[in-house]
Amino acid sequence: MLKKLLKHDLKWIFKLLIVFYSIALVFSILTRIFLSIDGSTVFNVIGKICSGVTISFIFNILINNIMRCWARFTRNLYGDESYLTHTLPIEKKTIFTSKFLMGIITMFTSVLVILLTLFIAYYSKENIEWIKTSLNIIASIYNSTVVKLLLVIFIVFFLEMVFTIFAGYIGILLGHRSNNKRIVKSVIYGFITYLLTQTLTLVIMFICGLFNKDIMNLFTTNTIANIDILKTIMYGAILLYIIYIIIYYVIGLKLFKKGINVD
Repeated sequence: MLKKLLKHDLKWIFKLLIVFYSIALVFSILTRIFLSIDGSTVFNVIGKICSGVTISFIFNILINNIMRCWARFTRNLYGDESYLTHTLPIEKKTIFTSKFLMGIITMFTSVLVILLTLFIAYYSKENIEWIKTSLNIIASIYNSTVVKLLLVIFIVFFLEMVFTIFAGYIGILLGHRSNNKRIVKSVIYGFITYLLTQTLTLVIMFICGLFNKDIMNLFTTNTIANIDILKTIMYGAILLYIIYIIIYYVIGLKLFKKGINVD
């Protein structure tokens, strides 16, 4: 049953997202074509316009992915669709897990599409060599490889986006326990949840700084941090985001099982 629920959730999300995917990819191709034409001011201007549209749709993909997940969560669990959802012979854990996986799968797909879009629009031997040179310098400093460095950046960014989606889920669950102004309260609770978690991250870093002067220097000085410390922080961010996501799932499931007030 989880598979069927997830299929319907993904279909609802991707129905809109695929439009943004397509537009971003089309304009990335146009960007590639027009910017590759040398000696033409008109084509160069058109290429830059297409490049701007490409970048704007990359941000639109991320924003709409997050908002679409929140909208599906709200409509399916609290809106008109909720009457059907809650009468299905399905465990609440299955329903909530479907929404949980929906956020992970759609955001992973969106990030991959964004990477493909950037590759199509801006790939060239010169750009690749410049990126390799820059990343090799950073990678050598991090005592890592370019591929490993890119993978770490990808994972951190992906987890940050998923983390944002789930903070919104918690906000929606808390906000809809009220009898009025549910949307407003959902936004407020979601923002507070996100802010508290990020504040907790800073507190954890500060506590670690009590035992490591290099980490404490991030709070007390303006000097550039030790590279080894920056590497530790990036890996620590991955671990913390994974922990936060798991905690959000557990808390969200408990709130959901307590019962909800359908509109």
